[in-house]
Amino acid sequence: MSKAASSSNWMTWGLIGSAVILIAAIASALFNQKDSVVTTDGGPATASMGSAGSEMPAGLSEASFKTLDGSSKKLSDYKGKVVVLDLWATWCGPCRQEIPHLITLANEYRDQGVEVIGLTNEDPNTQAAQVMQFTQEFKINYPIGWADPAMTNNLMRINGRGGIPQTFIIGRDGKIKGKFIGFSPVISPPQIKAALEQAVKES
Repeated sequence: MSKAASSSNWMTWGLIGSAVILIAAIASALFNQKDSVVTTDGGPATASMGSAGSEMPAGLSEASFKTLDGSSKKLSDYKGKVVVLDLWATWCGPCRQEIPHLITLANEYRDQGVEVIGLTNEDPNTQAAQVMQFTQEFKINYPIGWADPAMTNNLMRINGRGGIPQTFIIGRDGKIKGKFIGFSPVISPPQIKAALEQAVKES
């Protein structure tokens, strides 16, 4: 075999080897993407679901929050309904990804006694106009309210971790049926929907 032919063979095998390595790297990145979802605190999106459910802290259930239309509400006002409670903010990228799915859930489950509520942790004194514009831009079809620092901290304490979005499925009995931190466009929607379906069936 000539040196030219030998060199050509080595080059061919080198290219094939490089292609295999590249394909493996791409496959690995895609496979691991579901476990490395961006959240605002830099951690992966996680879900915690319990069949029995845990109690919503009494102080949190009775804490008042202002809604975007100026009224005052408490989580206990929604007793008898299944609640999808979302802690979010307009500046949060994963929150923006989740909101269209929450809009779909609000449409799909409203007739089954499900209430979707979005509580932003932004400042109503300085960011009300921004939040209002955001809700109009995204055509949000569920109530939006303000979670003050105390409520935000109490909600995050349930999951034991900071970062948003944080989404809670609350049953008609006031117990938490599902807790979700962060958002993955691939993983989160079916997980949240499964927890919601279970909560509706239990009621």
